[in-house]
Amino acid sequence: MEITHDKTRHMFEFTENGNSAVVEYKPFDGGINILHTFVPKPLQNKGYGAKLVKETLDYARENHLKVIITCPFARVYVARHKEYEDLL
Repeated sequence: MEITHDKTRHMFEFTENGNSAVVEYKPFDGGINILHTFVPKPLQNKGYGAKLVKETLDYARENHLKVIITCPFARVYVARHKEYEDLL
């Protein structure tokens, strides 16, 4: 699974068979706000949304960024993966 980071469009993306799953974020001074996770029906229930959120959180950690989470899916992910709570 290859996830790409489009820094210009502020998103992480995975594409399979022409279908794209994305996590969109908005940068702010010293951090990012995870706004939205979208996984189209053909890619749902395969863990792609979770992998995209994880990639986004790992990016924040590697770059010493604080994280605000507006996206409900990402909020649930962090609740289940306590190792990311320090980013909030």
